[in-house]
Amino acid sequence: MPERPVCPRCGSPVSWIESQTKGGRVYYYAVHYLGYEKVGRKLRKRVRKCYLGPELYEYVTRLHSDLGLKLEGAVVDRRVLHYLDAFVEALSRVELDRSTLVEIVSKLRYLTQRLEDYARRIEELEGEEATRGS
Repeated sequence: MPERPVCPRCGSPVSWIESQTKGGRVYYYAVHYLGYEKVGRKLRKRVRKCYLGPELYEYVTRLHSDLGLKLEGAVVDRRVLHYLDAFVEALSRVELDRSTLVEIVSKLRYLTQRLEDYARRIEELEGEEATRGS
């Protein structure tokens, strides 16, 4: 059975994600099911909610409009790829001096190495799981 996601706020397992729309904006909550309690003659579901943030951080995004960066909430799948795409696009829009470019290249080389190491570890783990499963 797949593991339930862990709440980034409190570290408890998340029972489900809930969204609420207020003023045209969408906000997300991690809901933690705590069981039932008897209230009078009725049973009431007990839950605790942790605020996860909005779907889109509109105000902060406006401050980064020159980079084309839209800061998204924690529940947006693959947001890291959206940020990476925005970064790549920003490089063609902004003026950078040579030292900044050299620093960016250095950091990208380091990032590439870390991602390759990470991909190798995942492949090794998947290979071990496949071996155990057969």
